Amino acid sequence: MKLGLETHKVFTFCKLILVLTALLAFQLAAPAAHSQTCISSSGSWSNATLSSAQSATFRVVYDATPSARIMDAVAGLSSSSAHAFTDIAAATHFDPSGVINVRNGSGFSAASRVLYSAGVKYHFILDVNVAAHTYTAYIVVGSTQTTLGANAKFRSEQSAVKSLNNVGNLSSQGSLSICNIAVSAAPSSTKLILNPRTTNLNFGKVSVSSSSNQNITLTNAGNSSVTISKVTVSGAGFNASGSVAGLILSPNQTATVRATFAPAAIGTQSGSIVVSSNATNSPANIALSGTGVVAAAHSVALSWSPSSSGTTGYNVYVGSNSGGPYSRLTPTPVTAAAFLDTNVVAGKTYYYVVTALNSAN
Repeated sequence: MKLGLETHKVFTFCKLILVLTALLAFQLAAPAAHSQTCISSSGSWSNATLSSAQSATFRVVYDATPSARIMDAVAGLSSSSAHAFTDIAAATHFDPSGVINVRNGSGFSAASRVLYSAGVKYHFILDVNVAAHTYTAYIVVGSTQTTLGANAKFRSEQSAVKSLNNVGNLSSQGSLSICNIAVSAAPSSTKLILNPRTTNLNFGKVSVSSSSNQNITLTNAGNSSVTISKVTVSGAGFNASGSVAGLILSPNQTATVRATFAPAAIGTQSGSIVVSSNATNSPANIALSGTGVVAAAHSVALSWSPSSSGTTGYNVYVGSNSGGPYSRLTPTPVTAAAFLDTNVVAGKTYYYVVTALNSAN
């Protein structure tokens, strides 16, 4: 029985060794479950392959945690496993100066100054356009998203790269952990565009003390709502109306500004209408021009059939309403069956009455 028990123990022990050997072999052969989620570097390159090669526009996000306050570490995208800085096309950089910047062509820079601290997790968002060889990089600290680089260029050595499929990481000073790497489709870009129908409005010749009006159509040519904040006018004799300030225009919606030129003096005048909004092409500037001229002389020529014999003259009266009241235009009776009224204004309606007088008035 003793021999049998020992034999059983030896057999059991051998089985255990075989099982452990098999498990060890499996672990060596299969990648770790989180190998594509977290990579860490301290003096050498570490890499994580993306789920698929990206050759168009896409978004990649990852969390980076520096080990020290002063670092020199780079993480970014490459077309294959990175083994040199020149392999990285789009990169974020924990600079030894204590700030975070991004690669832009031949050097590193940052649109905003962001400091980093040891042990703090920083969330990076890279919106990449492989065909254009550009990317926009954001960093999220807490709940605040900051732009590090807008339309930054790929590293010069990668200006002709066709696709990207790897995240590479190297920290030559301190250590940098990159986790939660994820790839998604590029977000649809928001376009805020407000276009005026014209950018140059000429009123031509306008009589002094009169006015001329023209309409300016504003169109939301983007894919998101545009808010008009204010309309300002400059230049003598120019004005604008229409109450568009404060309007929110949906895509393809229009609004109208009514422009007016009312010259107070003779001569050419220039000005502008400026429409401010949250559109990316704001403000919209419309140049204005017009010439004030002397008001044209207007007159009304009256004539009538002469009265019967015995008429010594005629009095002429005028009023602004049919049926009166009327005012006499002739200080003394006119003898001819005609009269010229030169004291009239264009666009106004006049009503005339003529009376015939005999020798007894």
